[in-house]
Amino acid sequence: RIVSLWPEATRIIIALGAGNKLVGVSIADKNDPIMTKIFPRLKELPALGSASAPNVEEIIKLRPDVIFTDALRVDVCNELQKVTKIPVVGIRINIGDEGKFSYVAFEVIGKVLGGKYEDRGAYLRNYLENKLKVIRDKVSHIKSSERLKVYVAFAENPLITYGMADPLESAGLVNVALNPKKVWYPVNLEQVILWEPDIIAVHTLSKLIGNYTVETILKDSDWQMVKAVKEGRVYNVIVGWTGWYPAMTVINVMQLAKIAYPELFIDLDIMSEGNEIYEELYGIKNFFIKIAEEYGLYVPK
Repeated sequence: RIVSLWPEATRIIIALGAGNKLVGVSIADKNDPIMTKIFPRLKELPALGSASAPNVEEIIKLRPDVIFTDALRVDVCNELQKVTKIPVVGIRINIGDEGKFSYVAFEVIGKVLGGKYEDRGAYLRNYLENKLKVIRDKVSHIKSSERLKVYVAFAENPLITYGMADPLESAGLVNVALNPKKVWYPVNLEQVILWEPDIIAVHTLSKLIGNYTVETILKDSDWQMVKAVKEGRVYNVIVGWTGWYPAMTVINVMQLAKIAYPELFIDLDIMSEGNEIYEELYGIKNFFIKIAEEYGLYVPK
C-alpha cells in the first residue's frame, strides 16, 4: 500500500506498473493534466495534501506500508516518518548541487517495492539514461565559448525563471539564470536583457496556469530588447507540473538540442522518439504527438 505525496514519485510508480498499489496521492497528482490521462484512477484516489504540507491524520487512516515524497524537504520527511511510524522515502529527478537529471529514483523505488518492480526500475533507469547519453555525448564536443545561452520563462509569469542546470546542460546549453539554491525565482527584465540569451524556452501548460505564450512574449514591447526576442528564437518547450515528468526530461533535452544545434541532430526524429519513450514507460501509443498538439509544443523537424 503506497502513499505518494510527490508527483515525480507517482509518475515513476505508475511507470513501474505499481499504480494499483497507490492508496492516496497529493492534490497536485489529482489535478495533473497529463498523468490523469495516462492513469485516470488518480482522480479517484484520496488527496492527502502535498509534500510540504501532508495530511498526517488521513495518511495514517489509509495504513500505507511506505510513503514517497520530495527529497528536498528533508525536515518534512523526517517529521512525517517520526509521527506516522511509516517508512518515508524521498526522491528527486533533478538532483545534485546544480539540479542535473538522474534516473536513480526508478531504481530506488523499484528496490523499495521489490520483486518485479525492482527489475522494472533498473530497466527503465538504464533505458532513460541511454537515451539521454546519446544527446549528452554529441554536445560534449561543443566548446564552452560556442554554447548557446538559454533563458527559461515560466508560463504564469515570464519574469520567473528556472535556476537548475537541466534540461539545458544535457542539451549543450548554458542556463543564464543558473542558481543551484533556487528552482524557480523572480528576476527583472533589465537582468534578462543583460544576460543576452540566444534562446528563450517557455515553460508550458500555459493554458492551465498562465496567460503567457510565445506570441505574447514576442509581441510584448517591453521584451523587444532581449536578444532571443529580437531574433524570434522563443519556443514553447518545457513541460512541467509540480516537478518533472520523467519522459519529458529526455524529450525536452532532445527538443532543446535540436533547436540549438540542428546540424548535429539532422537524423533525430523527436516526435518518433517522444512517442516511443511514452510507450516504453506507460504502454500508450502516440501519446507525445497528442501532448504536442494539445499544448502547442515546438517540435523541431
